[in-house]
Amino acid sequence: MTSADRKRELKQRAAEYKPQMGVVSFTWQPTGEVFLAAASNVPAFLNRTRMQAETGTLRNKRFQQLWNEHDEKSMTYTLVEELDYQDGVDDYTDDLKVLLAACLEAHPTAQEL
Repeated sequence: MTSADRKRELKQRAAEYKPQMGVVSFTWQPTGEVFLAAASNVPAFLNRTRMQAETGTLRNKRFQQLWNEHDEKSMTYTLVEELDYQDGVDDYTDDLKVLLAACLEAHPTAQEL
């Protein structure tokens, strides 16, 4: 395989890449507090949240406080609802908002991250 073929293959894979998207739940074991967030790219969102928490720049001050007091090891995260890709749709912002609202309604004690 030539380098040009390899480059073409990598470009094609990048164009076809579809990251997992949906609503993520963060649960703090010591307090039982739950935070929900919608993410169009779950792996990137988890990395960004971790980085913001480590640098103390999270917007949600309660989540930041829990991170500072208990450390990441006291928290679990799961994908509560996954949003599937649809042909011809490029922007899932509204779909993610609706999905997050439904999850918040289903979990009345949860807070939005």
